[in-house]
Amino acid sequence: MPSLIRATCLCILLVAVQGDPSSRLFEKLKSAAGSDDLSGWTFSAGVAEVDATLPIGVPLAGYNYPPRRTNVWPIPDFKEYTTFMGPSVGVLEPTYVRALVMTASNGVVSTGVALLTMDVIGADSSIADLAYAYAVTQGFSIPFANCIFSASHSHSGPGAISPEWLWSVAPSSDVMVPKLQRQFAQSIAAALVQAQANLKPAKIGIGSGEMYGVTHNRRTNESPYVNYTTIDPMVGVIRIDDLQDNPVAVVWNFAIHGICYDAPNMMFSSDNMGAANHYIEGKLPGAVSMFVNADAGDINPVFSVVCQNPGKPYSLSGGPVMGDYVLNVRANLTTYTSAQIQSASVSVDFGPTQANFTLSRLANCTQGGPLDLCTICRVLQCDANIHMPAGWIEDVPRFTAWQFLLPDGVKNLFVTIPGEAIVELGTDIRTDTKALGFDRTFLFGYSNNYMGYFTTPREYLCGGYESVLTLWGIGTSARIQAGCHSAAVAVLNQAAGKQ
Repeated sequence: MPSLIRATCLCILLVAVQGDPSSRLFEKLKSAAGSDDLSGWTFSAGVAEVDATLPIGVPLAGYNYPPRRTNVWPIPDFKEYTTFMGPSVGVLEPTYVRALVMTASNGVVSTGVALLTMDVIGADSSIADLAYAYAVTQGFSIPFANCIFSASHSHSGPGAISPEWLWSVAPSSDVMVPKLQRQFAQSIAAALVQAQANLKPAKIGIGSGEMYGVTHNRRTNESPYVNYTTIDPMVGVIRIDDLQDNPVAVVWNFAIHGICYDAPNMMFSSDNMGAANHYIEGKLPGAVSMFVNADAGDINPVFSVVCQNPGKPYSLSGGPVMGDYVLNVRANLTTYTSAQIQSASVSVDFGPTQANFTLSRLANCTQGGPLDLCTICRVLQCDANIHMPAGWIEDVPRFTAWQFLLPDGVKNLFVTIPGEAIVELGTDIRTDTKALGFDRTFLFGYSNNYMGYFTTPREYLCGGYESVLTLWGIGTSARIQAGCHSAAVAVLNQAAGKQ
């Protein structure tokens, strides 16, 4: 079904653009960029890192079972920062927000973009809106549509900063405390403003590699379509240096869950990706390392490789394992002083959820169970579709696409996904973007919004945790795929218009 949907969408697009000979849009889209001649173009970058750690006592977002969840749930247990969850007791590692501002200009056309990464469970649009408003009052000038706000998906970052009721009462993040949200948004704004102030001519290199042995697919007991090694191995890397070749920033993009620390941990932690960021920064003094998650919906760390030596700041074994791989990819990248950048955002109204809680999907429950309920429901076709309105969960995601063209001629696409895409969906998205002419696609998952999981139709029917939290029904992944496709086409339209 994913292939059929993708093929149908592409056929419609190609027929539509071929039917417009006056603009020759089809040829422009297939060229996928501005001119390959980048003479006269310049590139600048600025980076900043801000400690955004909230007070001890703030709940940790990510797990909805004890000891994170209170023993009296669903009865509220009100404390200064918590309602349904227990308070944090300390800080293992700070919660950082990091910002990278990049601009490209030829003296006539100029484009700026900003990447903001956070050591949190998910990217909430209300925090982004508030932070951006704060930043603008301090002189930040990158258009909001050109900004990507991305969460690492650490399961030991701060809760109580997002208003969506589903995650508040589940509870996986707890009820929002407005003053905490404002404090966190102010830290984001500070990072954005500082990064823009640090803009200076720079060099950029973009590339990728494949890392194996550190992740595995966690749906092997749920689905016949995957096995332990069904992962996304791509490690995308952006290398930023100053004109003297001193390291400024490293952005690395990889699919992995931040779950080395389980619910018994009650201390703030950036988990395995934070350990890798710390390791990279130690090897590149003066540089800022920024992690962006990918299609990690069904991807866990290999605990014996990534999660050993817990309990001390940045002590997880995955730090050097992943960090060394990222550094190796970075070391082999050629950097350039010129680049072209295009950016486009597309917002899509998903409307109320179609959350299906059929018992067979909850845990492959088709027969037996308490009071033989699973068998009864199989015969009666028990079905429950929950339609959650706005306020319970974000339902208007913003898909953002960036195109970077360097003198090497490789067409790089960065596209956001508003939650947790499984690997099969990530593959489908990359197939679409390759058909549009992109050579390399970076999937920026957990970005701009958080809308739960996105399983493909066949995985949706297999049931299990990821399937149950695919909240817009069996067609959810097709809608996410279409949103990414629309953003990619929009950025190509922009590029074609600048030729």
